[in-house]
Amino acid sequence: MSATAVTKPPEEISFDAWKTILILSGTIVIFLYLNTAMSPALPSIAEDFQISTSLSSWVMTSYMVCGAVMTVIMGRLSDLIGAKKMLMIMMVCFTVGTILAPFAPNISTLLALRVLQGIAVASTPISTKLIRDKVPISKFPIGLSIYLSAYSGGMALGAVLGPVVAASAGWQGNFYFCAPIAVVLLFVCWKFIHSDESKKIHEHDLADKESSSDIPTKAKKQDKKLHMDFMGIITLTVTLVSFLIAITFSGSIATNLVAFVVPLIIGVISLVLFIKVEKRVKSPLVNLKLVFHPVILTGNIMMLMFGILQYFVITGIPQLGSAPPPSGLGLEPLKVGFLQLSFGLSMMIFGPIFGLLMVRRRGLNLKLLVPGVVITAISFLLLLFFHSTSQSVNLALFVFGTAGALLPMTLNNTNILFTPKEYTGISSAATNMMRIVGGAIGPVMTTVILASVTVSASVDNVAKSYPSPVTFNILFGVGVAMSIACVFLAIRMKRLATKMVPLTAKEIT
Repeated sequence: MSATAVTKPPEEISFDAWKTILILSGTIVIFLYLNTAMSPALPSIAEDFQISTSLSSWVMTSYMVCGAVMTVIMGRLSDLIGAKKMLMIMMVCFTVGTILAPFAPNISTLLALRVLQGIAVASTPISTKLIRDKVPISKFPIGLSIYLSAYSGGMALGAVLGPVVAASAGWQGNFYFCAPIAVVLLFVCWKFIHSDESKKIHEHDLADKESSSDIPTKAKKQDKKLHMDFMGIITLTVTLVSFLIAITFSGSIATNLVAFVVPLIIGVISLVLFIKVEKRVKSPLVNLKLVFHPVILTGNIMMLMFGILQYFVITGIPQLGSAPPPSGLGLEPLKVGFLQLSFGLSMMIFGPIFGLLMVRRRGLNLKLLVPGVVITAISFLLLLFFHSTSQSVNLALFVFGTAGALLPMTLNNTNILFTPKEYTGISSAATNMMRIVGGAIGPVMTTVILASVTVSASVDNVAKSYPSPVTFNILFGVGVAMSIACVFLAIRMKRLATKMVPLTAKEIT
């Protein structure tokens, strides 16, 4: 061994980085809380505004649709003009929407404010970029795992406390609860999160052009201007909304076929246009070379399906718990919340543990990918065959929470591994957009399935319609089928990841 050899000191996470991770984790907790907490409030919203249950589900869906679209936009802008700026814009929108939402006089106003709040769901690519910039690459899985645990923990916390708050303070209660927290987090983000935003993606994209002496100075300055793909934004939004409207009306195909077919056709046409636009535009909203990389594409499809499965649980389990026998378990609001407590605890416990394991053992990320999906399938099998008691449901959700802590982390880590650092924002945005789209599809699918067959039951001498027990079997059966499909995708993704090399920035510019 050479006497001049120098041992490289171990990389550590700085205090400033830890501060950033914890603050960002706090923001995502409240964002996801305010989505899942609205699930048990949907019946009272439908009753107060005298609307259908399907329409009331858009209180959750509109939040997630906006988040899905804005995730890509915010991811792109965080790469172009800075993550801290995008974080503050997002926090202001969320805070204003949360303060005003409980005073909405009609469903249209409430949905509009939920769209404004939904911008906050786009925080994941912004936070991922801030964490990656602050944390040494070898420690990045730790920072990401803590953040993703907070993501999952926020959903679980909303599922646990949401029914209690909604039962005691009405559907407005969760907005009242979150408003002061949002104001505090807005100040904390502004005061304590710092970011080096001297490097922008366009500096890298134009490096080769600017080094050429034959390019006029005026042309260079024009190239440096920020370009936003508005046609991409429009076509992507129309695609997502159209498909979700089609799913909403899929339960009434026999009586209203037009309401299903028309938005479905519009969605297909808009999707084709979106792909064509992204291929031709100079500064695309979504870099198709990046998102169609075989490893990243497979991971994003899995993330979409996992997002749907998560909201089967988050939207379906409260209805199973609150519906009276023979439809459901007939639990009180507090017990309905505790029905998902094991789900949240499992995610919050195992998330950081898996992150530490992946840091200490390289290659463990890919090794845990397939087991994470298998655990998901097992949890839905348990729900399918054993959902007649609170104990059995809690056991199944604890198992699912383990998958919730593991699978998104392995998918995010693998996708980022194959992404150039300059494109962290947009790559993370595309991956998390798929999870959010799944989160928008999940409540609609759950509502459609559970409303397909109903039974009448009396509570306090008042007869109402509730989901038939068979609909819960259908819901969990669909979950099993999707989980099994994800197992095959995970095997394919693992094989591709071991054979292929990460992308470079030049390959996708």
